[in-house]
Amino acid sequence: MTKTKFYYFNIRALGESCRLLLTYTGEEFEDHRVGMEEWKELKPKTVFGQLPILEMDGKQYAQSNAICRYLGRKHGLAGDTIEEDLIIDQNVDFLNDIRIKAAAVHYENDETVKAKKHEDFAKNVYPAMLNKLDEIIKQNNGHLALGKIPNLKEKYLSFKKLYDTVFFFPKIQDYVSKLPTPVYNF
Repeated sequence: MTKTKFYYFNIRALGESCRLLLTYTGEEFEDHRVGMEEWKELKPKTVFGQLPILEMDGKQYAQSNAICRYLGRKHGLAGDTIEEDLIIDQNVDFLNDIRIKAAAVHYENDETVKAKKHEDFAKNVYPAMLNKLDEIIKQNNGHLALGKIPNLKEKYLSFKKLYDTVFFFPKIQDYVSKLPTPVYNF
């Protein structure tokens, strides 16, 4: 029997989609939440010097999107054709584009620059991207989720529907109820 272990920090971020897929599919796994001291020792032993890592029978696999795509295929959650897989991949990559934009603001160290970026992105970047994401979710009865932006689920009702659909599943509800409190932020 395959022993599955998932390594990521004690935050949601890039690892959460993998954790949710593992939970949703019922695949038994050890959710190994890596602390900063352990990370110093673990980092040089990982595939690319970063997390997340999916370990199966001692072999490591990396990259959150690759892990999610693998889990989707493994558990019958991928497209029925290569074209459907392409649509799924393009939508996931588009969501990642949005995440990268948001991260550029979130991780900006200069508070003045950060405030200017946030104002600019809120006015000139996010609306078009979020409208497109809203359209994608509506068109495909999608399975994409997005992070914290004020009133996001109120402005884009399909996001709320998506969130409610994903978090309706008893396995996901049980998982979320047991989440540890993050001990640090990056």
